[in-house]
Amino acid sequence: MNIDELVRQGRPDSAGWARSDVGRRVLDGVVAAASAGDSSGHRVVGRSTASRPVLRWSFLGTGLVGAAAAGVLAVTMLSAPPGGQTGTPPLAGGQPGAADSAIGGVTPVTARDILLAAATRAEQAPAESGKYWHVKTLDVFGPQRVGTDSDGYWMLRRSVNESWDASDPRETSWTGRRELGIRPYSAADEQAWRAAGSPTEWTLDTDSPNKLVLSTRPGEGTLTRDTEAPRYLEDLGQLSLEQVRQLPDEQGALRVWVTSRIQKEMGVAAGSTASNQLLFGFLSRMLLDTPAPPKVRAAAFRILADIPGVRSLGTVKDESGRSGQGVEHSDNSTTVRLIVDPSTHRLLGTKTSSTPKHATAPAKESGTVVLTAEWSDAAQQLPTLPQE
Repeated sequence: MNIDELVRQGRPDSAGWARSDVGRRVLDGVVAAASAGDSSGHRVVGRSTASRPVLRWSFLGTGLVGAAAAGVLAVTMLSAPPGGQTGTPPLAGGQPGAADSAIGGVTPVTARDILLAAATRAEQAPAESGKYWHVKTLDVFGPQRVGTDSDGYWMLRRSVNESWDASDPRETSWTGRRELGIRPYSAADEQAWRAAGSPTEWTLDTDSPNKLVLSTRPGEGTLTRDTEAPRYLEDLGQLSLEQVRQLPDEQGALRVWVTSRIQKEMGVAAGSTASNQLLFGFLSRMLLDTPAPPKVRAAAFRILADIPGVRSLGTVKDESGRSGQGVEHSDNSTTVRLIVDPSTHRLLGTKTSSTPKHATAPAKESGTVVLTAEWSDAAQQLPTLPQE
């Protein structure tokens, strides 16, 4: 059964699915390697040689995998961080956190409360339209070890990624990217970096013929014309925009659609701990930056609210300093955290952290902060540096 048939099964009253005539777009996190400078010193690439830098949530095998190609570092997410809390996960709805602490009152609130409130707001949201589905994110991942074998230290890589997905398939879609420069992972790593003379650039070997050059300085922006129509939810079948719009908008039907894909593609039985973790990750991806209709988003939030092991973290901050309600799910091998804007139904960001068992290296982490996710008529432009 192909992806068109599976989506049609979720909503049998719908028809006319777009079918992909290409394979998977090149793995996430990729920037076009070949380009010519324009008069501003930035790059505008005429032909896309790589995919937009969208993280691919894959929990196959040992854990969540964020992959990259064309000389961009690949980061593998495995098990829970050392020193992290383990043990039996709480029941569905999770443990209560504290809300509104920043304004004087502290109100216990469970993850279920947070997610169901977001579902209600999502369902009430008006349908949006525009020339482009515009997403701008701040992405952080690593850590990457640099320096010498004896005096190495760990750094985090940061980038701004931006996309303009045309609502009309006949129009051009665009992808923008800008490296923000790497920074020390911890205070101890900053001390080691300074002790090494505060170097600003490192050249590392990769699995590709090209070297990976990391720098503490922000890179120049790139703007790339996409040569293929946008695709979403890569692990669930690379859906077209039309297929996203026609996803099941009833909670039970959407859950069956996602878990059937998990079982078919990954051999994981619905209702198992592994399936629940995958379900949480995939629906989080949908809610993060996919142009799903309001009722589909509401159904996704309600599914998340019913997954066992979800707990509230109370009020937390994202990488840009914005406050939201934290919600976390862990199966003791991978932990995924969401930050929900309490005044809207939108996610401010996500963060995943993990390490292999018995590892001495720091926990691997991958975080995405959503700066913009909306339908817009505004034209594409080179990514700008976010305010810090």
